[in-house]
Amino acid sequence: MQQTMMRADPPGLGMSFSHGRRAQTGSGRLLRLGALCLAMLAAVGVSAGASVARAAEFCHAPGFSGRFIEPSPKPPASPAERPGKRLRVLLQYPVHACAISKKERRLIEQYAASNGLKIDWRYVASAGQLLPALAAGLGDIVLAQDQALAAGPKPRAQLTYAWADSAWRIIQRRDNDAITQPEHLAGRQIAAYRDSRIWPLLMALTQSVEDLDILEIPPHVPYRALLKRVEAGQHDLTVADSLLIEDYLAASPRLRATYGLTAKRNMAWAVPPAADELLDELNQYLNRQHFTHAIATTHFDDFPAIKARGILRVITTANPAHYYLQNGRLLGFEYELLRDFAASHSLRLDMVVARSRAEMFALLSEGKGDMIAASLPGGALNAAADILFTQPYHYVSPVLVGRGSAAPPMTDFSALAGRRITLSRDNPYWHYLRSLQAAGLEFELTEANRGVDLEASLAMVALGVYDLTVLGSHQFNMRFAQAMDLSAGLRLAAPLPHRWALRADNRQLAEALNEYIERGYRGRHYNILHAKYFELPRLPKTKKPATTRPASLSPYDDLTRLYADKYAFDWRLIVALMFQESRFDPNAYSSAGARGLMQLIPATARLMGVNDSQDPADNIYGGIRYLSYLRDKFEDSLLLEDRIWLTLAAYNAGYGRVKKARALAGEMGLDQNRWFDNVELAMLRLARPYMRNGKQTRYCRCGQAVVYVREIRTRYFNYIRLLENRRIAAYPAVKSGPEKLN
Repeated sequence: MQQTMMRADPPGLGMSFSHGRRAQTGSGRLLRLGALCLAMLAAVGVSAGASVARAAEFCHAPGFSGRFIEPSPKPPASPAERPGKRLRVLLQYPVHACAISKKERRLIEQYAASNGLKIDWRYVASAGQLLPALAAGLGDIVLAQDQALAAGPKPRAQLTYAWADSAWRIIQRRDNDAITQPEHLAGRQIAAYRDSRIWPLLMALTQSVEDLDILEIPPHVPYRALLKRVEAGQHDLTVADSLLIEDYLAASPRLRATYGLTAKRNMAWAVPPAADELLDELNQYLNRQHFTHAIATTHFDDFPAIKARGILRVITTANPAHYYLQNGRLLGFEYELLRDFAASHSLRLDMVVARSRAEMFALLSEGKGDMIAASLPGGALNAAADILFTQPYHYVSPVLVGRGSAAPPMTDFSALAGRRITLSRDNPYWHYLRSLQAAGLEFELTEANRGVDLEASLAMVALGVYDLTVLGSHQFNMRFAQAMDLSAGLRLAAPLPHRWALRADNRQLAEALNEYIERGYRGRHYNILHAKYFELPRLPKTKKPATTRPASLSPYDDLTRLYADKYAFDWRLIVALMFQESRFDPNAYSSAGARGLMQLIPATARLMGVNDSQDPADNIYGGIRYLSYLRDKFEDSLLLEDRIWLTLAAYNAGYGRVKKARALAGEMGLDQNRWFDNVELAMLRLARPYMRNGKQTRYCRCGQAVVYVREIRTRYFNYIRLLENRRIAAYPAVKSGPEKLN
């Protein structure tokens, strides 16, 4: 009978295991002895030396002093009553890996800040010590664990709602064929740590996968060094927890995550059995806020994988030329143009809003978006080798902008003498103006204050704070610029081509975009959009709208916030639902008898205590209360986001139909606890027509619910990104027909 064989690899690389005869070397015994010593040191509260410091730096692990917690004589009071109002967070500290993901850390830090609590990070040496430490009163909450932590006949903790899911995935170089099934692991080598949770499964895989080799990495080697070895080809493959992949791969763009070795497990926080008040507060907070930190995903794939995901992620800045919000509608020249491209490939558009040009390119390199669309003048940018630009889709001249149409015209460069031009260093024309200075033109170039964007710069010129600024000729033609009584002066250059930017290895996406540009440039749809945003007639000079205002999504934000908070919903989700239902029309009426902003049918309105469905406050209250009623019908153990999607589907199609679709999903071999690509497929099957008594009929028109949930999800995520950047502007109305939803 064959056994697992262990062999020594080159010094410092690790110990290898594969299917075959077992052997052991002296160096293997030393490795395990070293691991045992490290565990003993951890048990007595001594740090693992430089490797711990390196891991902490890499993962941004908070507040580890190098010592583990010790028992206290008696449990302290609740977080709000304890001196200093501290929230004691318990974590396991793995020597070579991340203790907590950045996403989870941001989530708990925001909770603490919103409740006036200071976090006291406390570490134990192993996962098995977490619940005993919680029971001993050494902490208030356990983080970075899944729902299995509290499993058993006598649970020693209460769990919050599941705020994320996680699975172990293969990490490999991007220039290798993707591993998508276990058979692809034949003849490969996976480097991993013996003390990781995935180790037993990896050893089991060697029994079923031909010639699979498992390389044991010494515990003193930090995970960052392991990733660099895989990147350099020194090791073949490694593994990572999907919740941490975004943190790990941000500094390793040549790597990617592929095959999932394990099923997804739901992540939840644990609190003591008697901490009912804390549990309720955490659950309400997670209901409202978990999506805020959960919408950024990391992908480096080219166009085929983008089409498989069904979403094109576009990085941009929020301004009238690119992307903005007006009365709940998502607008902008770049947005509408790329929405048309996305629709032509059956894709939805997710907009990733950055605050600066530098941040846009950083997000692109980190895999947080697939492309940049932000009026980038290709000729005025210093392109990096890892950036690929498309063909031009727009041509624009940089123009000087000053105060008042009555100001003396600037006809040539000599008029610049003694003038002061102010703009952001992030402005794409900054380097071009520096080149004009280097060529001998005498003008002063000053940098705008940090945070001053396009609209604010124009306001500064209108008020006389700035002398001149520079923007694209297309931007000056927009209504908001003309309404300030500004004048466009000297054109500083011939029209420069605007291009979209993407990662250099995403050539298939570049080909698709270039094909779209060739087919559509100056075509009917392009010309309509160009006229809509850049060729509108000049406004009356008396109309001077404000360029910025506090973040706003709808005319009913205050009411929505009030009732959403009462029932623990994110108010932005409710606004997205309200737009989908009624386009913010309180008098909206459907053929099925649904009325008002939230489209309540009479029976539902009566059930929720709504007296007047056309009264905005009454209707919003009833709609949110009904949404809460539906949410409570689904299990608390569901992943929070799937619970929301199932609730939205029930709001549209009815709870009974969603319940039937979940049962059908199980029969189809799908996951009845996941909405996207699972229960939604069962909903589509329920919508198929069939013959009954010689007549074609169908169980329901459930396909509408599939579209409904996807529409709200897309709009909701875009609302989050816009409001998180606080860049919503009050622009003069742009005439448009009914919005074509993406």
